[in-house]
Amino acid sequence: MTARQLRVALVAAALCLGGSRLVRRSRSAAALPVPASGRDVRDPAAVHDMLLHVLGHDLRQPNASLLAWLALRQTRSQADAALLAQVGGHARRSLRHIDDLNRLLRETRHAYRMRRIAMETLLDEALDRVWSEACEAGIRLERPAGRLPRIGGDAAMLAATLEWLLSSAIGAAAHGTALRTACRGHAGGAALSIVFQPADDTGAAQLARPGPALLCAQRVVARHGGLLVPLQPMQGEAAQAGWYLWLRRRPRP
Repeated sequence: MTARQLRVALVAAALCLGGSRLVRRSRSAAALPVPASGRDVRDPAAVHDMLLHVLGHDLRQPNASLLAWLALRQTRSQADAALLAQVGGHARRSLRHIDDLNRLLRETRHAYRMRRIAMETLLDEALDRVWSEACEAGIRLERPAGRLPRIGGDAAMLAATLEWLLSSAIGAAAHGTALRTACRGHAGGAALSIVFQPADDTGAAQLARPGPALLCAQRVVARHGGLLVPLQPMQGEAAQAGWYLWLRRRPRP
């Protein structure tokens, strides 16, 4: 091989290597997810939010796929139907647990914005969001009459917390009973009680069991300088259980 041919071969090899590296870089750049907010992926906060989004999706996917398979699986066998119902129940509980964990992790990153809030608006919106769930469970929702006190706080976080409190109470209430809410001004704040007749002592006791959803709700209330307490079931023919929530009218920053 002459010197000129050797130079041409070296130039061709260099171009080939450079092109392959460029392709790899372009592919790796395209594979990186772009934050929805448009922030730089090198920003630690943006990376944290992106990882939470990916983590929530990846943890949900197996259970979501299992529920999709169960929906397609049709059988006339009572034994198979009962087994599939149990599997579906476990998958749904797992999905709720994953969602609760993800919500708790996001709460630690939330920047609270305290504003003046109309309690009646906040409660009405939460009741509207759980209305269909209550109808399917055969639970009547009873809202307190009259004008409710105004409070200070983060509207989005308080609304999500109220929705969870109502939803958990609906899940533990006896079919055909009422879920009653009462709200009044109390000691520089607003006291809200959610009372229902439990289906059984075990179901009502689940409200007080520690878990990511309860921890998230208590963290939100604590950030508002308030208090969230599960009401223990009262013995008797009409045993009642529920939640007691107290919020400051002017929460500390």
